[in-house]
Amino acid sequence: MQEQKNKHVMQWHITHRCNLRCSHCYQDEYGSELSFAELERIFLQYVRFCGKYSFRGHINFTGGEPLLSEHLFPLMRLCDEHRITFGLLTNGTLIDDKTADTLRLFRGLSFVQVSIDGTEATHDSVRGKGNFQKALSGLQLVGKRGIQTMAAFTCHKRNYSELKDVIRIVRKKGIDRFWADRLIPMGSSCENVLSTDEYRDIIRILTKEHERKCLFTHTDVHLNRSLQFLEGGNCYYQCSAGKTLLTLLADGTLLPCRRLPIPIGSCLEEDMTELCEKSELIHELREQRIPKECLPCPNALLCRGGAKCLTYVVTGDFRNKDINCYYKY
Repeated sequence: MQEQKNKHVMQWHITHRCNLRCSHCYQDEYGSELSFAELERIFLQYVRFCGKYSFRGHINFTGGEPLLSEHLFPLMRLCDEHRITFGLLTNGTLIDDKTADTLRLFRGLSFVQVSIDGTEATHDSVRGKGNFQKALSGLQLVGKRGIQTMAAFTCHKRNYSELKDVIRIVRKKGIDRFWADRLIPMGSSCENVLSTDEYRDIIRILTKEHERKCLFTHTDVHLNRSLQFLEGGNCYYQCSAGKTLLTLLADGTLLPCRRLPIPIGSCLEEDMTELCEKSELIHELREQRIPKECLPCPNALLCRGGAKCLTYVVTGDFRNKDINCYYKY
């Protein structure tokens, strides 16, 4: 029996161009773009990287808005040729019948994910009027073609009270999977970061909705994000940044994670494998050291300190414990 390989995910921002200007976006420039020859060269670096470490590779294509890139579908064909699975992270507004028909042709496409930022009024206040309905319509179009659909909800102080309403909407629309995570701000402002009490309320809601049986919907309210085991039982999740996750920006810059924006180097200038092998940051992240203050905790070996990205932006050091952990030991 062949040994099952560990999955490795690369989140690839193939373009920084976007048709929207969302108020909470991480992107601060929109011009970076590589040629297809450069993208193909980096793709082959990833294939070799996965081969060296015996990973089962998976790429999540995103942006900007990836559907604006003329290179998206050729890159998807490369994935199919090399048996690399992939997902599509999009705002959903550009998905029409023709696009959905094209996506159906790729055998390696695992899912299409669209972010939903709250109820219609809240979502449109972030992404522009009419984009809530476009996002849901785009998901439904690919869902009708047998592609797994996912809705992602980023919780912060201005929208977390709408969590139950968003779950209800997603269930009504027949989306396959729903998951929620915390806002990780970029820059110095942390005013919208959830308090620990607010996050605890969210985990309780997610746990209840995950366990609730609904007769007329198949939507899976997913529980597998940092700290959600605190109310949700056996769903431990460790930060995978640098270990089984990497991020590529549209200019070729390699990061351990988009939400842990510490550059490792450029894949245009040096091979991805070489960059990772000589990076002290990557070696430290792979060790997954447990924060000292977490060592007495019986869950320490399972969550290993929680979300490094949120810890990094709030405290300046990803080695500290998760700021929202309320477990008492």
